This record gives sequence, C-alpha cells and structure tokens, in this order.
Amino acid sequence: MKTKEESINYVKCKEIVKTLNEYYKEETNLANIEFPKNIKTNSHEYYLYIFYSCLLNYGMRSKTYNQNLNNAYEKEPKLFCPSYITSLKESELKKLIINNIHPRYPSVATKKWMELSKQLIQYQDLPNYLKNIKSINELNKIKIKIKGYGQKTGNLLIRMIKDTNICDFKENIEAIPIDRHDIEISYLTGVIDKSKLTDKEIDNLCKS
Repeated sequence: MKTKEESINYVKCKEIVKTLNEYYKEETNLANIEFPKNIKTNSHEYYLYIFYSCLLNYGMRSKTYNQNLNNAYEKEPKLFCPSYITSLKESELKKLIINNIHPRYPSVATKKWMELSKQLIQYQDLPNYLKNIKSINELNKIKIKIKGYGQKTGNLLIRMIKDTNICDFKENIEAIPIDRHDIEISYLTGVIDKSKLTDKEIDNLCKS
C-alpha cells in the first residue's frame, strides 16, 4: 500500500498551485461569502447564518448561491431561524426554499435545511458556546454531531467559524475543503494517480 507521500505528487501539486495563482492574480470578481447587511457581526444570528450558508455551498456557482442567500435573508429572515423552520411542514419549507434560495436539488435541500434546524434549535447562544471551543478537533466534533455536512461543506464551515476568531485556540487548519471536481482535477493533472479515493486518501489530499 502506498504511503501518503507516495500517493500524492507534491512537486506537481506546487506547480499547479503556482499556475493557478498566476492565472487568478488579476481576478477581483472571485466568489466570496458575503453576509447580509442587517446581521450584526459575531451575533447569534451571524453564526446561524454561517451554519446555513455552508450547508448547500458545494462550490458550483457559489457566487450565485451566496447572492441568493443574501436576498433570501432580506426577504425571509425566518428561513434562518431554527424554531420557525421546525414549525413548518416539509412542503411549506420546500416552497420557501425554491422561491428564495433556488437550489439545484430542492428536495435534498429541504431535508438538509430541516435537519440542520432541528440540531441548531438546541443552541440558544452560539457565540458563547463557540468561544469555549479549544481546538479544531473539538470544532470538528460539533460538525459531525450536527450532521448534514459533506467533506467540502464541513471543512468550509470549520474554516468560516475559525476565521471569525470566536474560538479559544490559535491552531491552524490543516485541511482545505475539496469536492469530487477537485479530486478529478487532481487526477487529470497528475497530483494523484487514481480518480477514486477512499475517505482517508481524500483526507490526505485535503491536507497536502
């Protein structure tokens, strides 16, 4: 069995990162997570928005998705309120999500949104809760407990929360969020030697 070092071509990896950096160095219109203007930074609502915004942010058309979320928050802020969401029928929530967020897979999005809301309703003061988190590992356990996040969306959630500096640690994040498209690109460009990876191999690629 190949070791992590043998499975990942680090020379190739550096070449590709350098090429991408050169290609995008003049680009000023890359997608970013933008918060609605009426959310107070580091408030309970601010962190609720982070959890919801990462849930369906798979990376494809991310800029459009984030703009849809912003517009949804302005028109239907209750969409980001766990107690309100859990009071709805699934058909009612699906209609709201279709009309405001426009996800690619409405039924999947509705189920994920509802399940996340059932988990988030347990947290009445997210800033106070998160400020007592002592490590990346502890933050990761919260993500796993809540469920609903994939490898990429989960890592994005952790990175976004850490970047607010609310948690009580300075530990660096070792992994970057990747999805199947990143894996395919890594394979086609020679960073890895196969396109189908195990969970452990995906984790190693994230940390490379």
